[in-house]
Amino acid sequence: MITRGKKARYWAPALADMLLVMLRLDGSLYTPGLAPERPTIAFGDSVSEDPQTVAQTLSLLQQAQAVSTDTKLRALHPDWDDDAVRAEVDRILSETGAAVPDPMQSGQLM
Repeated sequence: MITRGKKARYWAPALADMLLVMLRLDGSLYTPGLAPERPTIAFGDSVSEDPQTVAQTLSLLQQAQAVSTDTKLRALHPDWDDDAVRAEVDRILSETGAAVPDPMQSGQLM
């Protein structure tokens, strides 16, 4: 998001200055032994999307058969690790009956 990045670059130095002043005031008024340092400001990576928008997008991709179960889960739960995603994919595929063995791999190929 271009606007968000510009705003973050604009606000970060001023916000760090304001927080440094607050730390210095706190040090002079309440904790004289405090040696404040200028804080480093870091904004989060991105704004999360609306859950309804994500659901609609995934539904359209599913209708077009253009997305895998793994990809859908990673879009819905970006905080899950690979093991959690793999376990949930296995559960979904077994519940829907899509977890069938490949008939071409059932016997020896010559």
